[in-house]
Amino acid sequence: MEELQKIFETVLNKDFIRAVISNPREKGGIVKVKIRPLKLKGQLAFQFESFTAKQAFHKNLDRDAAVQELSGCAGEFRQMQIETADAEYTVLISKKGKATIKRKQRREKAQAADLSHNRRKRYILEEGKFVPFLHDLGVMAEDGKIVRSRTDKFRQINRFLEFIEDILPQLDRDRELTILDFGCGKSYLTFAMYYYLHELKGYDIRIVGLDLKEDVIRH
Repeated sequence: MEELQKIFETVLNKDFIRAVISNPREKGGIVKVKIRPLKLKGQLAFQFESFTAKQAFHKNLDRDAAVQELSGCAGEFRQMQIETADAEYTVLISKKGKATIKRKQRREKAQAADLSHNRRKRYILEEGKFVPFLHDLGVMAEDGKIVRSRTDKFRQINRFLEFIEDILPQLDRDRELTILDFGCGKSYLTFAMYYYLHELKGYDIRIVGLDLKEDVIRH
């Protein structure tokens, strides 16, 4: 765990964007933890949002306390996704506590995180940033705004992508991945998955949508 400790000390700074910790070793408790940076009284802090099946809990920690909290999470969960302005880290932790760490350097430095305390909810696909497939499906207008009547669909797509985000550490970056979507319907989520994995995360991926309804396939 010493190597992980060094990574936590390295990434928890002004360039830290977010982290997602998931796949707990024990059932019935915390199922996921999300970490984001924020400013409190002019100082950089880190908010830990812990989720059970029905509730969410928040606590704000300074850098040193956040490093210790992350180190504790490493013993309770199997995987971590960490994003900074310069790189993305995937961490897998075995039963014996051995950490496998993969670091991917960003081609371009990412935008800094929003440090406001009471910010609006962050969606993986954000309103205001034009996404071609959302426009083609009638969810987004040309200016990047969400069509009001399709707001629920926009939220559903983003919630679905949060589940995909959780399993990123289990996907192989060294080969083409094929995903079958049985009963794809009009393929809102199918297109979302492709866009997220290929366009945003850079995976070599092929997605096949299957459905029994001929009119849906034609559409």
